[in-house]
Amino acid sequence: MTRSLLFDAVVFDLDGTLVATDSFWIESAERGARRAFLALGMVRDLPTSEQWLSLVGLPLDVGFRMLFPDLGEKERLTVLRACVEEEEAMLRAGKAPAMPDALATVRALHEAGLVLGIASNCQLSYLEHMLDSLELRPFITRAYCRESPGIESKGDMLARLLSDFDTRAAVMVGDRSTDRDAAWENGLPHVHCAFGFAQGDESVEAEGRIGALRELPELLRRRARWLERALERLGAFQRPGLRLGVTGGPAAGKTHVARDLARLLRERGQPAVALSLASFAPGSGLTAESLDPLEHAVDLPRLVRELLRPHEAGEAIPLPQGDLLGQDHIPPGATLVLEGAFLLGNKLRCGLDRLIHLDVPENVAWQRLRGRDARGRGSRALEVARDTLFPLQHALERRAPPRASAELVLDGTNPLGHAG
Repeated sequence: MTRSLLFDAVVFDLDGTLVATDSFWIESAERGARRAFLALGMVRDLPTSEQWLSLVGLPLDVGFRMLFPDLGEKERLTVLRACVEEEEAMLRAGKAPAMPDALATVRALHEAGLVLGIASNCQLSYLEHMLDSLELRPFITRAYCRESPGIESKGDMLARLLSDFDTRAAVMVGDRSTDRDAAWENGLPHVHCAFGFAQGDESVEAEGRIGALRELPELLRRRARWLERALERLGAFQRPGLRLGVTGGPAAGKTHVARDLARLLRERGQPAVALSLASFAPGSGLTAESLDPLEHAVDLPRLVRELLRPHEAGEAIPLPQGDLLGQDHIPPGATLVLEGAFLLGNKLRCGLDRLIHLDVPENVAWQRLRGRDARGRGSRALEVARDTLFPLQHALERRAPPRASAELVLDGTNPLGHAG
């Protein structure tokens, strides 16, 4: 059984995820609030420990506005500054413990080849202190906070990290609903830290949950086990040189699944390449009324001439642009994994030995599209999906139902994979 971690990157929240903030924040906040109230000539009860913890993970100005709605802006800022000053004093005294297994987990993911980032609603001085105090800096490639230039939200931080890392095969790990929102705004899965500081009435939906940081690597391996079972069901490990197709609707996850299938085959010692049919696109002609959308989306004669026929003949095939894993040629006898839309019921289907259809509910697909395309290619990409791609996919599935036309239908709702 493979032990692969098929994601490229993991982005962590800081407070309540890597940092045990409750060990110093409550005490420092109480000290600061007492000092500020005394300076302001106010007599009032302090917030409870639960109320102080409710601020963890939120931008402090937002949290203090929620906690002290009756104070004026000047008075509220006085309290906030006093609390931060007390916190900084405690941090200088060395009172900044990490969450259990935080450093070991970060190190293990780094050693497994993943790129790691941090997205936190904290201040820059706090972020820098934690990177050094918790010995995280050698393993964290990039970290952003609310004071980073050009950043207005945690969603912005995550988008910047994806751009920096040049990947979308990433996971967001955090304990608050703000972490989930940032993940979903960027079309990524969220792993919820159930040990963090989410409040009792705070709903944090997630694609995965962990009760301790040490559980994270095993959760991320679930995707490899899920896809490995798919390859076993298709007989791909027993029959090298197959031509596998991966299809599905918009934002079904076709590209990453194809890439990861090829990666798993390679781990078993079988040569494999993963290619996108977009490489063979003629570039025009696709409309919502296309009777055979694949013929308009792909230059089929060229595909057969340059790829399928040489592969069937057992020839080595150069790949000037490389495959999805960067390989520059197709070795003789390699398994070929082709990903693309509109493979159901098409005549190209006869040229494939096995076909996988990724089934994703449309609401999930739209969530991914908005996160991926609204920040990247803009609203035009969403219009094309709405007016052309989804109608074509619906018509195709009515004409060629996936469970009759594909050897395997996988539920692609959760990019982390499925435990069952």
